[in-house]
Amino acid sequence: MLVTYIRTVISTAGHVSCVCVLFGSNLLINVIDSTARSIVKVISTVTVAKIEQDSRIPHSERVRTFQDKYRNNDNLVVYRQGTGTSEKGKSGPNQVMDEQETLKKTVAYAKTKYPEYDNENDILGNESKLKELATTLICNELGGDDPSLLSDDFQFLFPVVGPLTKTQFLEAFTKFKVREAFPTAAANFYNFRVDPLEPNRIWMMSRGAYEHLGTLNFGPSKFPATGKRICLPPQCFSMSFNPEGKCYKLTGGYNVDRSAGIATEGLGGMFGIVHGLRLTKLPFPEGRPWKRSLIWEAFALRIPQIVDDWKALLVTATPVTDETSKMLAKATDSFKSKKSQ
Repeated sequence: MLVTYIRTVISTAGHVSCVCVLFGSNLLINVIDSTARSIVKVISTVTVAKIEQDSRIPHSERVRTFQDKYRNNDNLVVYRQGTGTSEKGKSGPNQVMDEQETLKKTVAYAKTKYPEYDNENDILGNESKLKELATTLICNELGGDDPSLLSDDFQFLFPVVGPLTKTQFLEAFTKFKVREAFPTAAANFYNFRVDPLEPNRIWMMSRGAYEHLGTLNFGPSKFPATGKRICLPPQCFSMSFNPEGKCYKLTGGYNVDRSAGIATEGLGGMFGIVHGLRLTKLPFPEGRPWKRSLIWEAFALRIPQIVDDWKALLVTATPVTDETSKMLAKATDSFKSKKSQ
């Protein structure tokens, strides 16, 4: 018991010291970061050295349904009964939509609000049509091989990169020469689903596999074939289409499970490929595996660990008798009874 107590005291002292170092370092880094950004802002303003991409607003939803607070759309979202938040779904607001019924209502609402979509293309909520458009885009290297599939105001929006314009996207695609570097690559798209709340948009998943058999152009660098094979983690993509059936927004590269994949350590998109193949160590944090911040480790991990360590020590130090067990059970029942009232 004494040994455990001493070990806990020493561990606590270690955690407190680490918290102080982490907090101090974070404070210093924030001061340097804020100072640097302030100086850059002044220089940019004085010299009119603006980043063009910063002034480009990403396309938001062009077909809005449940987001609109109109009197006539209160019942657009249809829920499955018995999906409440408590008492095994019997009470509280329902949480799970009835997708088919909701889609019928949002499509009818959207055709009234956006009459330009009520045409011969009939893409609103039309899963077969939207899947066909998405598949055509995928089979043409996401529009890289056939720019006519993309609208003039097309935007490419990934977690870090973008929004890129149509011209910028096509230029980047041409430079990378992805197909030449990975001639046998399979993006493995699946689970195509129309968004019931944005019926001109289709979502899909991808678990790509790539074998590096050709030269990859990445920025100014050229990486010859290594013969290595990697698998990216599952990523979420979406394509939004205008009334003419052209894609005006492509999103993707959003990793939904950083523990999956081979060698990518949670990175998706081109960053995941470059890192997974160990071609180079990218100089910016956005292109590296996720690493927790100093302040997160200090306050979300180390301080709670101190509390958990002392709780464990107190439980070990306090023998639990039958009488104590009865008292704890009685207190728990009383708490549950008050909570249910």
